[in-house]
Amino acid sequence: MFCNVRLEVELPYSSSLKDKRQTVRSIKDRLRRRNVSIVESDRQDSWQRAVMELTFAAISAGAAEEKRNEVRAMLLGYPEMVISTWQEDFSNL
Repeated sequence: MFCNVRLEVELPYSSSLKDKRQTVRSIKDRLRRRNVSIVESDRQDSWQRAVMELTFAAISAGAAEEKRNEVRAMLLGYPEMVISTWQEDFSNL
């Protein structure tokens, strides 16, 4: 079971591309420690918005939903960003 998530975030405290990159890098590092692959896929030139796509694998639908809830809670608790769009897709391969 795979879970793919596309999220668009606002970074209201970012005042430059350097600030944005630091925040996005911090988010990526935290998620990678939880075995989640993540990439910034759009809006690289915008310093207060980012589009990121993340994916992870799980052995069952229940495990995927549990991991998704864990990731979502972590992201919602991140103080430097606000999630504006969250699109998810579960797939079996």
